Amino acid sequence: MARIAIGIPVFNEEKYVASTLATIIQQLDDFLDIEIWVSDNGSSDRSFNEIESVVNSFSQANNAIKLVRHPVNLGADFNFWYVFDNSDSELFLWVGAHDQLSKGYVAHGVRHMLANPDTSMFCGTHKALSASGQQSDHDVNYDFSQKNPAERYLRSIATLGNCYIFHSIFRRTALDSFERQSAPSSDHILISRFLWFGRLELSADCFYKRRYFSAENRSKKTAAGNYVHSANNAEFYESYLSDLEILASSRLPKRAKNALIAQASAMLVNRFGTPFVSMN
Repeated sequence: MARIAIGIPVFNEEKYVASTLATIIQQLDDFLDIEIWVSDNGSSDRSFNEIESVVNSFSQANNAIKLVRHPVNLGADFNFWYVFDNSDSELFLWVGAHDQLSKGYVAHGVRHMLANPDTSMFCGTHKALSASGQQSDHDVNYDFSQKNPAERYLRSIATLGNCYIFHSIFRRTALDSFERQSAPSSDHILISRFLWFGRLELSADCFYKRRYFSAENRSKKTAAGNYVHSANNAEFYESYLSDLEILASSRLPKRAKNALIAQASAMLVNRFGTPFVSMN
């Protein structure tokens, strides 16, 4: 079992996946106990060729990399969970197939997580990459250092905007008992769950470089139901509050649990609007 696994779900990323994978492989220079899972979800472009080319150029990475090519696209949710379910590690990190890690990212993160059991998420400082590869500073600052899990959880509902911290190193045990549902903006739900188990460490010693695309690209994903909006928020609320009930049931007496869920529900409605009711 590796100390940490890195999962890279891929679909049609021929322009970026080679540079992404190169920054993942270079993590082995500073920390060897890494398993790297790359899952190509039936890409129709040259993504898989680009991946193979990078893997073949880094001979020291052959034992660390697990490369899978699915013959057809089995859906984003499938590919996302595939790399998690098929890896075996104490710690885990999802990396976007068009994003990058700074050198030493994993080494910094693993050391911190092992030395600080009260930390459930380790993430480097945010950097923005444009579609053309230009890098810029883009401050995203969160304070999830509170001792009370309920306070961290509620604060995440109120303040999460840019969810780049989803790409944090976390403990695999944080997803024990998690009931997977296909909900919009599920990264919000997972971040809140991670924060229930511990605080977030935002490190200035390394960088997570997240690539951003045009507003048109986001609009298409919103129309496809990837993000929460006024017409699909009820599904989002149901998934969020169902998971909170699972988490709170193990820590709180019934009335306190119900009060916490009611407060979380009110905060969700206040932020994302009245639950949408379909008349069909």
